[in-house]
Amino acid sequence: MLDKAIETRGHTGRDGMLKLSVSTGLPDADVTVVVRITPLAPVNGVDANGWPIGFFERIAGSMPDLERPCQGNFEERLPLA
Repeated sequence: MLDKAIETRGHTGRDGMLKLSVSTGLPDADVTVVVRITPLAPVNGVDANGWPIGFFERIAGSMPDLERPCQGNFEERLPLA
């Protein structure tokens, strides 16, 4: 049997748990599994809601040419009794 390295990426849930499902091709066999956790972004790089820190400050006003066009005239309706 040959050693096989499998590299994949995943995303942890709010509880910090990472769920893995790996196909080994070895039915009914004992195997040794090594897991190395390497964060891709700083853990403190997001706010309590999961948004990157400073995200809204960077995008606010990023479309200065965007204007709402005229909405037209509204029809006259009978008053409610």
